[in-house]
Amino acid sequence: MVDKRWWKKVGRRDWRKGGRWCRRKTADEIELYSLVVVPFEQSSACNSKVTQDFKGLLLLMAEAIAAGAGVAAAIIQGKTALWEPLKQTIALSKDMDEIHGALDDAMQTLIAKRDDHEDMVQRHKTTMTPSNAYTNWNHRVNLVAKEVDDLKAKYTKERKKSSWFSIGSRSSFTKKMRKTAARVFALMEEDTHLVDVLVDKKPACVVEMITSKITNIPTLQQPLEQTLGWLCDKRVRGIRIHGLIGSGKTTIMENLNNHVKVAEMFDIVIWVTVSREGSIENRGIDQIQQVIIQRLKLNIGVTTTIDLIASRIREELINIKYLLLLDDVKEDLSLDKIGIPISENGSKIVFTTRLRHVCSSIATRQTNVATLNRKEALDMFKSVLDRPHLAENSNIKRLMPLIVNWCGYHPLMIKVAAGVFRVKETEESWHDGLINLRKWPEKGDDTMQEIYKLLACFFDSLKVVQKKCFFYSALYPEDSDIQKDCLLDNWAADELLDTVDDVEGTRVSGRDILDYLKMLSLVEENTQQCIRMHKLIRLAALYNLSTNEDQENLVKFGEALKNPLDVECWKNKRWISLVDSKMNALPDEPDCPKLSTLFLQKNPNLEVIPRAFFNHMQGLRVLDLYDTRISSLPSSVLNLVTLKVLYLQKCVALVELPHDIGNLQKLEVLDTRGSGLANIPPQVERLICLRRLLVSFTSSSSSSPVQEAAEDIKVISKIPKLKELVVDLIKAIGGSWKINFPNEKLLQKYIDKFMPYFKFNGEVSNNTISQVLGNDVAIELVNHNELEHLSNFTPANMNKIRSCVIKGCNKMRTIVDGNTGGSLILNNLEQLHMINLPFLKNISEGPMQGLNNLKTLILSNCPMLTWVCTYGVILQLPEIRHLEVKGCSEMKEIFSGPVNVVSPVLPNLKKLILVDMPQLTSILVSNSFEWPSLERLKILGCPELKRLPFRKDGAAKLKSIETEKSWWEALENDKDVKEQFQRYCTLS
Repeated sequence: MVDKRWWKKVGRRDWRKGGRWCRRKTADEIELYSLVVVPFEQSSACNSKVTQDFKGLLLLMAEAIAAGAGVAAAIIQGKTALWEPLKQTIALSKDMDEIHGALDDAMQTLIAKRDDHEDMVQRHKTTMTPSNAYTNWNHRVNLVAKEVDDLKAKYTKERKKSSWFSIGSRSSFTKKMRKTAARVFALMEEDTHLVDVLVDKKPACVVEMITSKITNIPTLQQPLEQTLGWLCDKRVRGIRIHGLIGSGKTTIMENLNNHVKVAEMFDIVIWVTVSREGSIENRGIDQIQQVIIQRLKLNIGVTTTIDLIASRIREELINIKYLLLLDDVKEDLSLDKIGIPISENGSKIVFTTRLRHVCSSIATRQTNVATLNRKEALDMFKSVLDRPHLAENSNIKRLMPLIVNWCGYHPLMIKVAAGVFRVKETEESWHDGLINLRKWPEKGDDTMQEIYKLLACFFDSLKVVQKKCFFYSALYPEDSDIQKDCLLDNWAADELLDTVDDVEGTRVSGRDILDYLKMLSLVEENTQQCIRMHKLIRLAALYNLSTNEDQENLVKFGEALKNPLDVECWKNKRWISLVDSKMNALPDEPDCPKLSTLFLQKNPNLEVIPRAFFNHMQGLRVLDLYDTRISSLPSSVLNLVTLKVLYLQKCVALVELPHDIGNLQKLEVLDTRGSGLANIPPQVERLICLRRLLVSFTSSSSSSPVQEAAEDIKVISKIPKLKELVVDLIKAIGGSWKINFPNEKLLQKYIDKFMPYFKFNGEVSNNTISQVLGNDVAIELVNHNELEHLSNFTPANMNKIRSCVIKGCNKMRTIVDGNTGGSLILNNLEQLHMINLPFLKNISEGPMQGLNNLKTLILSNCPMLTWVCTYGVILQLPEIRHLEVKGCSEMKEIFSGPVNVVSPVLPNLKKLILVDMPQLTSILVSNSFEWPSLERLKILGCPELKRLPFRKDGAAKLKSIETEKSWWEALENDKDVKEQFQRYCTLS
């Protein structure tokens, strides 16, 4: 129980901290404070400054835990006890001043709880909506708040009068206060039982898909328009889109899904990929049903039979107008068994297939997709190529028709071919590329022949490390969203990347490779956090893996894993991927000394891992058990002395880790989110190499969630090399709230040198951040769609930030707005990353003296940005070590404005990277000055930049220049400048 005297000090009035007034703390925050912060303050091992930084973090966690826990009984009792003194005062006191003060305190506590709920509503407004019960409660809180304000106003007014209240008036006024207080306490009590503050939003009408536009390709646009016309015809029930492999059927369907008319015509559009590429069968009915259930956000409870699920789907769809899009149907489907009702309300079904006879009972209309004609194929090739200077070269122009002809005019193949030739800058390399296409031998079945050829041509230009990373990406299941962070961790763990001294350097190398694969159209950006690989490209990659003599791999999915694989299948494999199936057993003791990656995720029937299973996997570095039903890890897992990445996310039956898990001394990444682990096991603190920890704090079933959070924090504080902590605070309502806390040196015992990093996904309130910012803080803003200026967003203590990463803030126009004093809020900033900001026009509209400690500046995919900053401003940023600008298509010069060259301009710059800026003509108007610290220069895709940005003696420490051969040969610098630096060049 919290001491009442302390409650009076902290809870009954706003709390003064560091010279400023903070909002009133909730009861749970106070309890956590008494459990954790007070002991830390009393500890001689912890100085008061560090405690103050840590205090806000603890209180924020308590608030989130309490909000999502469904409020356990013990906590409810604690809150009730905290209200009792106020109730007693109002009920028994005869002192009007005392009653008025107690009423005011009670009302402020109720308002604080309402504000906590509203903060949560704002954080989750993209996926959830306030429940009717909460909306009603909130309305009544606002009414009683107005009533209390009126009483306070009258009280204040009467006190100013010399006569004060008469005896009769005092009695009447006291009764009014007590009556109002009863309503306040009733609302407080009601809040403790208010579980559903938020509920899931209704499914969106359309989930838009990332796809290629086809308005300029009549062969694809015509079937789309024909299908749109049939959707308006009441006589049409089903539509078949038929065509050869790679002809563009799926692209037509994706454009149909995204079409504005479709959203106007239907209540909901449901997309289902019916089969796996390479399979001759559809997915099972239960798998198709699961996709539909998730799209409709149905809660089916423990219902497991196909018939009962079909009944639930039918019940949901019968009264709404739906459009069901079925992609890649391989055989007839029974819509009735799935649960799709036959409606007379205009609902429709559209499906794609390679087979004319499939689902004839459903299709009342059919449209065929022909191959592209010669002009369309060339136009598509040039569009994807996106290199005007190459398309205008007469010799290269003559080769383009030969390339698209070899591709058979298939859209997918043209897209990949354009990606392959996009990186070839010379006529000779284009000739060589075409020769490689023509000489490739026939392989595989007829339907995949051309793609195998194309992929082989691509391999000729890929570096070894890029090739390995591309193949690795094919280990993930078809149509799966591949998390970029996980992929980069796995690439590094499997030692596919070039060795770099530091972890961040390795991740930069991995991101460069990922960007390169995206540029070649071999993987596609699906969201800002995920990529995907086209199913046909993935099949071709797997085919190449299967014929690779240097390494053996085992990759099987879904229906191919109905029966357990024989132990012989596991021998001498390098990579094994057995994902998304009904597999329920593993071999007892497979012999896999070469195995480095093992994917077993999404196998819900897998409940037991044999005791000796890991005995002969001495080289295993990546183990993924995501979404399996294992209840324990066998003791043999401790033999994995080289294991670096372990995923246990959504292993709901796993309630504990092996006692000696700390023996995994190489482990760097551990993900236990959504598992059965109620808290962070204390043995995790012995993982001496752990740098990334992803965990859940679940409190809905706990009698002491705050106590458990305190214990978790103590464990975290002892992990010696932790750089990043991602915490999911799982609520009873089913959502999650993420905070990300990487640290530079981190969380020594009792928070020594504690340096939190806060990552907010989605919408965030200023109040939330201002509670927790301490010294040496970094912040990451992701998808903050209302943010236009960083200075409009930040609280007063934002000047403590050291690192700022801004991604996908679609309305961001400037980073520092001089009109709001923005230059003063970033005094200590050392890293500024701006990524995917489509409307960013300027970093600053005012002075930038506040950025004079900036060491890293990265701008990526900011198409409206025409220059980084003015010449005058860059002189105010002398500490910059790393300057990187990518994909800023309108940028013409890096530094703009009047120039009076004072050399050196950036005396400490070590790394300069300029990529994919077709209009860039200069670094600075002078374009020639000293770079005394420059070590690495990378210039790719900048054809209009004609000169090296330094003189012969202007870059004495330069060790590396990475660029295209054609760009280097076309440079206009003096001959002796090129000769001086020729030996440092890596030319592609």
